[in-house]
Amino acid sequence: MNQNPYAFEDLVLENASLQIENAYLRSEVIILESEKATLIAENVSLVDKFKEYIHRHPRRVGVKSGKVYEIKLSTPQNSSGSNPDESLEKKRKPGGQPGHKGHSRKNPEKISRTEIVDINKCPHCGNHDLSGIQETRTRIVEDVPIPQPVVTEYTIHRRYCKCCRKLVEESILTALPQAKLGLTVMLIVVWLKIGMRMTEEAIPQILEQLCGIRISEGEVSHICTMIAEEFGEFYAQLENEVRQAQARYIDETSWRESGNTLWMWAFVTKGVTLYKIAKSRGHEVPLEVLGEIPNGIDVHDRFRAYDKLQGKTGNRPQQFCWFHILGDSKELAEIYGEEGKFIHKGLKAVFDEANKFEHTGTPVDVEKLIERLGQVLVVREFTNIKCRKFAKTIFKERDKLFQFVTNPEVDGTNNRAERAIRPNVVYRKISGGTRSAVGTRRYAVLGSVFQTLKMKGWNFVGKGLEIIRTSG
Repeated sequence: MNQNPYAFEDLVLENASLQIENAYLRSEVIILESEKATLIAENVSLVDKFKEYIHRHPRRVGVKSGKVYEIKLSTPQNSSGSNPDESLEKKRKPGGQPGHKGHSRKNPEKISRTEIVDINKCPHCGNHDLSGIQETRTRIVEDVPIPQPVVTEYTIHRRYCKCCRKLVEESILTALPQAKLGLTVMLIVVWLKIGMRMTEEAIPQILEQLCGIRISEGEVSHICTMIAEEFGEFYAQLENEVRQAQARYIDETSWRESGNTLWMWAFVTKGVTLYKIAKSRGHEVPLEVLGEIPNGIDVHDRFRAYDKLQGKTGNRPQQFCWFHILGDSKELAEIYGEEGKFIHKGLKAVFDEANKFEHTGTPVDVEKLIERLGQVLVVREFTNIKCRKFAKTIFKERDKLFQFVTNPEVDGTNNRAERAIRPNVVYRKISGGTRSAVGTRRYAVLGSVFQTLKMKGWNFVGKGLEIIRTSG
């Protein structure tokens, strides 16, 4: 039987073609397997990010115009209007609770005047036939008279100075040059605007109703500008005190000027609060305030700009805020399970132990704390990349964690700066910020003076008068 040679060659060619196709398909499988592995890894990453997002944005949180806000959950009520869960536990009565120490207003030390209150007719039946005085009692009432403006006309004597060759006159300490309102009224306006965060529409109404003084809304802004200029020398003094302080607490928050985003920096020492508002959130702003050779230790929240600041100011000691560290570790515990809980619990125990020294610890105590910190962050090998990265970052900066253990001037948290920032955040939300560079500078100066005097327990109006009168 004759075989067709061409058929055999066709089979060989077909076999070769199938082998080539098979090799191509195998390469396709390898590529697909690689893509599959990549997608699985991306999926795991997205799941972790989604869990983190859900934690930071629970269902009771919404977003409006790019801003997060909290949705208050409604409390279910029954037909009687009360909470059904109240039947499960005893309802707490309002007011002071049994066993709590009562509080009452103390009587003033000085009595301004006395007055006798007699009675000639019974208030119940109208009878005029009353007996002699059977007993007396005293009642003390504090009140203020409705103030009326005091208008003073000054006759100013001018004399010729032969040395200066010009007429000279004595300055008036109760008012600024060219001002028709006294310093007391102007400082009250500033106090209402900056301290009480009242609007420029409300302040004129307050002054007219309580003091009988009429001013316009535009005058409120002008008065604040004039007083800020008078406080300029005192503001420079505050800046110098911050630079020389043994410890300062620094924080920053956003600020708005004519719709543009700026940054408000707060520098807090034991006796001074200083605000700076600038376009930058970088290290340039605190560097401008502190200079290249400042004194003392900086306490902050680990924001990266402070690393650059440390290098620019002689690598001085730093103290990280433990509340921020524990807040980050708490988030790890809530999102990443057992490893995150281990880190958070361990860090919390280390911080509690460090606080027990009450700033009287020794370098040996600090070494022991660092050793215990290593047992939390280094000894264990974390499988979760977020936990591993966090532990590595914190332990790397261990020299910035325990300055407060041995230094009585330093706290373990940045709470002082956080509290100094809070009133300005409220003011920004009420007013929307400032409208010009002049207004921004004015607010930084007035806010610094007001908060500093408040820290010292001084009356803003009374001490403000003294500062302005004694300034150059």
